[in-house]
Amino acid sequence: MLLPATIGEWVRQDAPVTYDRETIFDYINGAGEVYRSYAFDHVLVDGYEAPDGRALTVEVFDMGTPQDAFGVFSYSRENEEEGIGAGFEIKGGILCFWQNRFFVCVTDELRRAEAQESMTEVARGISSALPLEGSRPALMASLPGEGLIPFSDRFFHTHQSLNYHYYLTRENVLNLSQDTEVALARYGPGSTYLVLIAYEGEPKASQALGSFKSHLGIDVEGEATGELDTGGCYSVGQEGHFLVVVLEAETEGAAVDLRNAAMANLHRPSE
Repeated sequence: MLLPATIGEWVRQDAPVTYDRETIFDYINGAGEVYRSYAFDHVLVDGYEAPDGRALTVEVFDMGTPQDAFGVFSYSRENEEEGIGAGFEIKGGILCFWQNRFFVCVTDELRRAEAQESMTEVARGISSALPLEGSRPALMASLPGEGLIPFSDRFFHTHQSLNYHYYLTRENVLNLSQDTEVALARYGPGSTYLVLIAYEGEPKASQALGSFKSHLGIDVEGEATGELDTGGCYSVGQEGHFLVVVLEAETEGAAVDLRNAAMANLHRPSE
């Protein structure tokens, strides 16, 4: 059992319910697809109760890998703090953190303003019982730091996830799948999107580049830069098995500069 029997005055209710990739929709309907777009295995749902009757619900999602645990944590985060797991966020009556391959949420169902201290105590107790190893996806390190809008960086795999963060087109023109790794972030000034994609091999990256350029209606070799129908500018280039796509830049020059900065980072040795 990953959850401690007691955390301070809090006692585990010891009534766990587990949902896997098939039954997750019985627990969270539409949002189940978000978890299934990663290497999600199962979620354990339990709770803690204090002597005065206060109760907290705990969800422990086994996301399969630390990279995907970070991915689902990053999916809609607006902030990130240190001190619980590898990073945590409190929004309303929910505290969520990621650690190793786990994504954990502690919820005060009554959304009480004073519940933050209780959620923090229980979350730290759970964190202390989880494995410590795990790191962010290596691809995230290639996102340039200059101009990066804080906490806008996301990690995911699929076309549906890309369209959630930036609607590109109904068709999967970048050939995204469970086997691709995608890092997305927004940059200022304005709201420029940078998308880094790691494919299984260079041929698949080349195919995706050709597909994307066909979608744009352009027929040029190699890198391409121009204006989108939205009025913003794009730039796309391939580096080995990586594809770098800039969208909604204010000028073509800005799009090229951000693309080149990302491509240079792809060559940077891992620290």
